[in-house]
Amino acid sequence: MTEPVEIAKKWIDAMNKHDVDQMNALSWEDAVGDEVADPPPAEGRDAIAKSYRELFHGFPDCQAEILNVFSGPDQVLAEVRWYGTNKADFRGTPATGKVVDIRIAYIFKIDEGKIRRITEYYDGAAVVDQMGLTEGS
Repeated sequence: MTEPVEIAKKWIDAMNKHDVDQMNALSWEDAVGDEVADPPPAEGRDAIAKSYRELFHGFPDCQAEILNVFSGPDQVLAEVRWYGTNKADFRGTPATGKVVDIRIAYIFKIDEGKIRRITEYYDGAAVVDQMGLTEGS
């Protein structure tokens, strides 16, 4: 069976390729994607896929660079530097042309060789500010 850390790395690699099908293949059908800064959680891998399609549309050049990885028997914490340029509408906001460059902590819960849950922690205010959506930015 594939180690949890390898599953998480494969998922991030698929994300960097904008390969939603591969991201789905690494997840259970009832997986949950909990983007803490932007609730509610996405329930099911189809909802998670929809969220990432929106991300890839709004930030077509986005990439995630793994900075640190910590793992246990069934969980992985991956600290990443995520960056991309907002070149199209994203979640109801018109494109700003601005670059967003943030750190994200992804916590992957692995169950029987597939992702059961992904929890993302990042500074949502920094995203809004870097997109130029706050006064004075």
